[in-house]
Amino acid sequence: MKRSIVFLLVLALLAPVMLFAAGSSEQKTPVQEIRVLSSVTGGKDEAENKLFEEALEKATGLSITLEKVPSGYDQVLLQKLGAGEQYDLIYLNQFQMYTFASQGAIADLTDRIETSAVYRDNVSPDELDKIRMNGKLYAGFNKLEVFPLVNVNKAITDKVGIDLSKLNTLDDYYNMLKQVKQYMETVEGRKPYYPFFVYMTDVWDLQPWFSSVGLRRGVFFDANGKKYAPYVDDAALPVWQWLRKLYAEGLMDPASFTGKTGDMRNKMWQSQDIVMDSDWAAWTGLYNNNAKVAGTYPDKVDVVGLPGIKGPDGVYMLEQGGASLWAIPSNAKHPDAAFSIIEYFATPEGGRLLSAGIEGTDYVVKDGKLEFTETGLAHGKDHGAPFPISTKFDLNTLGTMNPGVRESVAIGKRADVVVAPMGYADGQLDARQYYDIMSKWMSDCIMGKVQAADAIKGAAAELRSKGIID
Repeated sequence: MKRSIVFLLVLALLAPVMLFAAGSSEQKTPVQEIRVLSSVTGGKDEAENKLFEEALEKATGLSITLEKVPSGYDQVLLQKLGAGEQYDLIYLNQFQMYTFASQGAIADLTDRIETSAVYRDNVSPDELDKIRMNGKLYAGFNKLEVFPLVNVNKAITDKVGIDLSKLNTLDDYYNMLKQVKQYMETVEGRKPYYPFFVYMTDVWDLQPWFSSVGLRRGVFFDANGKKYAPYVDDAALPVWQWLRKLYAEGLMDPASFTGKTGDMRNKMWQSQDIVMDSDWAAWTGLYNNNAKVAGTYPDKVDVVGLPGIKGPDGVYMLEQGGASLWAIPSNAKHPDAAFSIIEYFATPEGGRLLSAGIEGTDYVVKDGKLEFTETGLAHGKDHGAPFPISTKFDLNTLGTMNPGVRESVAIGKRADVVVAPMGYADGQLDARQYYDIMSKWMSDCIMGKVQAADAIKGAAAELRSKGIID
């Protein structure tokens, strides 16, 4: 059954309770239990989740039951809401927010957020604009989302004699990959050597390259309210032709079409077969940390993040990950209390709980500084938000971070970089269909089975036939 139908069923099941909830005000009696359904946020195991729950209770003054689902969260969320279970706060992603909001299954939080002193003091208005649906806000933030960028193994490019600061155009990147391939095959004897891996199953992530022509992934509305997909615009042709050239000359790993992101990441940090990929800014540090543990950093692996290519407007266009959010179901018993938790997660103190974890378990405070325990180090300073949403949160409080990650994350804050989510057409986009259609046509284009111009036309026609674009 299609996801849209499942959500309609959820709405049908919730409707009677929602009508009742809409006609009643929140009880003034003391809150006995706030029910929270969570996915990634919380303790790393059942025992620590209880400690996380207790820390959250202490911080908010509420009685909280934090139910963290270890796996299959999306399905569990649907099942629980479909069964009529009542929660005060639920974790969801941006696309789920669009869907639930369109069904009336979550509360409109626009007034709450726009009048919240906590949100005004801690959350950038730009971040809020990224999750608005028809001008309204239906959720608060769990964390600050990072973005995929270009990751390059500088340990290899340094040996080849390449200055990464001079990679400014598609041709510059092409020539760099060509030089690396020649060096690795002729000098180090690694043959065949495919220097670039890009995961094509979800057309992910090509944004640093499409920045060169000023286009973004997904579906948007034009000035006339019509839906369009920039990646099948005629202006996209140079990028598709560039990718085709990379593949034709053995510069793109053939596994880009069959492998998984895990394959890409293993090749990158183990310095096996590639020098460059497109991956999350957080993975810049994870690549280096993995290599550090293996004893290969920085001599063989020294990954640095690059913003890609400037567009016609003189800015780098990167794609922010879909937001991880907190929403209040329309049938919540205690929406005021639930919103106070949303506010707490937006503060520096809430950010510390979501990143560093639980004091006394994950870390202790000595002389005003956090000292992480072995448990805390094993938990990677991530209990739902490695990068808290609060603009007042100081990452320095978390101590030493993985090599290179701070620099990669900082790229998103540069004046010449614009980070924005892919186009969801205000939640109307069937992302899975979009991915499948684009991957099919453009993979054939890159592998030379069809000309780039014909692939663009074919993909556009199929997107149009499915109602994904107008």
